[in-house]
Amino acid sequence: MSRLRTSALRGALLGLALAAAAPALADDTPTTAGAVDRLKGLGNEAIGSAKRGVGNLTDDEDLKAEGRAQKLRGQAQQEKGKAKDTVENALDK
Repeated sequence: MSRLRTSALRGALLGLALAAAAPALADDTPTTAGAVDRLKGLGNEAIGSAKRGVGNLTDDEDLKAEGRAQKLRGQAQQEKGKAKDTVENALDK
């Protein structure tokens, strides 16, 4: 595949992935502090998975690595949100 075509495919697929993740991140009305981190984590996981997929399609090792890293950041963000919720629930008792 030509470099220009690969670049166009990569941009189009990343644009679709970002558009799909945007509605989940657009709602700024969560009820708990942890919910914000969990939502952001889900978004980062989705975008990371999309980047990794595009990297696989285009044989772009840098994009695959970036996707793996972003997905791991998203997982860590979700765990942080769960921990915040646990602390908040314990304090409410």
